Amino acid sequence: MKVAVTGGTGSWDRGVGPVVIAALEASGHEVTNLDRAVPGGIERRGFIKVDLTDYGQTFAALHGHDAVVQLAAHGEPDWDHVSGAARFHVNSLIAYNVFQAACFLGMRKVVWASSETVLGFPFDRVHPRSLPTSDDDPPIPTSSYGISKANSEDLARHMNRRYGVPFVGLRFSNIFYDRAGHVTGYEKIPGFWSDPLSRRFNLWGYVDSRDTADACVKALESGITGAEVMTIAAPDTIMRQTNAELVAAAFPGCVLRPGTGPRDTLISIDKARALIGYDPQWTWSRVLGIDAG
Repeated sequence: MKVAVTGGTGSWDRGVGPVVIAALEASGHEVTNLDRAVPGGIERRGFIKVDLTDYGQTFAALHGHDAVVQLAAHGEPDWDHVSGAARFHVNSLIAYNVFQAACFLGMRKVVWASSETVLGFPFDRVHPRSLPTSDDDPPIPTSSYGISKANSEDLARHMNRRYGVPFVGLRFSNIFYDRAGHVTGYEKIPGFWSDPLSRRFNLWGYVDSRDTADACVKALESGITGAEVMTIAAPDTIMRQTNAELVAAAFPGCVLRPGTGPRDTLISIDKARALIGYDPQWTWSRVLGIDAG
């Protein structure tokens, strides 16, 4: 397929766009990067500079493509209510423009980046009663970013119902990169292990950038016809402690669902495994060469 990737340039701390583009091209797709940031400062073939908050520009840039992978968003934390309002506005507007244009262009598939934040992040405010989370649980976002993603999940369902275009929302966990010096590089992980509470904010979840990209490819090539959302995470937690130890330290009274392994992810990826064949290959123990046990 001819696939548009919005936000494909990436940024210094959220650079998954280039990883997704490389995975799509390796799978035989023709890819166009749609972004306001020019890769390397030089506009080349396969790139369209576009302001995705402008519907006319968005529609024109998406024209001629068979599908879109929508990654573009303002992903900074809520520093205050003013920045939060701006973030919700930008993320919701971009999602609407891309989704609407894709529907009126009759695209075969819309794959888009939702977020683990819809599950209750940060979990210092929300106390789960049972874990792992389930993608069938009602969204409980607590930030402007998370609310914008939950809003976009509803938008995708409405668009699919009205126009019939399939939507696959991927609730990405905290993306890590096998790249020395990166803000979420694997070399930082051992520093978390002395404090079990240091990563409770997202239930000790993470995902490798390569597995994130593979999920985008699998979602694009899946047979999904409706509007689905699913969590994309590593198969384990980011900690060396067992789940029983982590939950006891962070969430007294919370119970582990039957069948949960001692180090299985606590943000369930069962739905992604079932619907798109998601099969994460990269774990911190593999990358660092350290035995998780």
